[in-house]
Amino acid sequence: MGRPASGQCIVFGMTYDATAKKLAVKVIGTVESDLNYGAINYSDPITVGVAQWFGTRAAALLNSMRTGNPGAWYGVAESLNSQLIGIASSDAFWNTRYLTRAEGDSLAGVLARNQAIQNATLTTDMDAYKAVAVSYGFDPDANTATVIYFFAMHHQSPASALRVVGTLSTTATLDQIHAATLADSVLGQYGARYRTVYDLVSVADLTGVDPAPEPPAAKPNGNVRYITLVGDQLHVRFQDNEVVTYLPDGRGHWIGRTAATPPTPVQPAPPAGTGAWVHPLPGATLTSPYGPRATPAGTADINGGFHFGSDLANSGAAGNILAPCDLVITVARAYSTSNPDKGTAGNYVKGHTTDGKYTFSFFHMANAPAVTVGSTVSAGTVLGVEGATGNVTGRHLHLECYNGAINDPWAPPYGNPIDPLPVLRAHGVII
Repeated sequence: MGRPASGQCIVFGMTYDATAKKLAVKVIGTVESDLNYGAINYSDPITVGVAQWFGTRAAALLNSMRTGNPGAWYGVAESLNSQLIGIASSDAFWNTRYLTRAEGDSLAGVLARNQAIQNATLTTDMDAYKAVAVSYGFDPDANTATVIYFFAMHHQSPASALRVVGTLSTTATLDQIHAATLADSVLGQYGARYRTVYDLVSVADLTGVDPAPEPPAAKPNGNVRYITLVGDQLHVRFQDNEVVTYLPDGRGHWIGRTAATPPTPVQPAPPAGTGAWVHPLPGATLTSPYGPRATPAGTADINGGFHFGSDLANSGAAGNILAPCDLVITVARAYSTSNPDKGTAGNYVKGHTTDGKYTFSFFHMANAPAVTVGSTVSAGTVLGVEGATGNVTGRHLHLECYNGAINDPWAPPYGNPIDPLPVLRAHGVII
């Protein structure tokens, strides 16, 4: 891109209007990500989007997409989605939370589908940058080019940006702020970045900033979350949680209609002897996901603020806790004052899969376990009853999962803990 003659004004005129804001989005987006709305940076903790939002700001952006545009929030890895739901965007956890490649790949499409939200978020960011510029005496309407250049500096390094403008008059031109930036001991190391900023502000090319038109409301196959057979009907739930019911027409076809009241997902009973996995607490919902969390009031923090399992609970009567798959039972302990685990797990069962790939623990049962050590049980076998024994505030099943066959993964950190929900879901369990 050719540079205009020194002192040339930007083509949209000297006022901070809607066009200037679009240009500022283009400038920051270009130098941060080459205007790639689906950009992911794996070298630093969670850094995403056209402006490469980092840490808590990245979490806030993703949550604004999840809640503000739920129809476009599909395909996101559950390991990330559950944490976005369970951990506040402002939590410092996000400043050290790196994305895996699989999580980043799952976000790329979501980010691209939310170009408008990214533009709005960056425009809001720039309102804060503008307030800083005004506090230093700059007039965004009289000196628009300089102020937009300042935005790009401030987005990268607020301290360095303020150091540079502190050497300038409040009427500094684009050429003057550019020269001062290149001479700065820190920002001068990013000469190519700021030459790009200078060129973009000078020419004011706005292409690529406006979001593409939204596609029709048709739902692609990749938007299907799962399909449940309920009687002779097919209930298809999409990632935006809309459910379409397909009714048989008597000729081997199912005709779709949108359900007025989406049916509650039902875990189908597996055919006998197939080895299919089942829900460990039928009818229950997830009440607390795996990962960092604040310690619930009334319980002792024995894990340093980390929840090593997933909590499932029934809203009605206590349910039976079932073996989700064929298991070799390695631990079956009833609560007692002599039990060294008293006050934590209550009544509990542990067992590993018959192939030795995973080990599960089922905590807080209401009564003594219904199975014995050394037995091999099939999927769907009752292990005990949902309860509230041990270190709890209410009735639930605390389910843990570990890699490998571990006879008794105790004490913390419980062998090699992993999130149990992706394991269950990968085997067809609907949670």
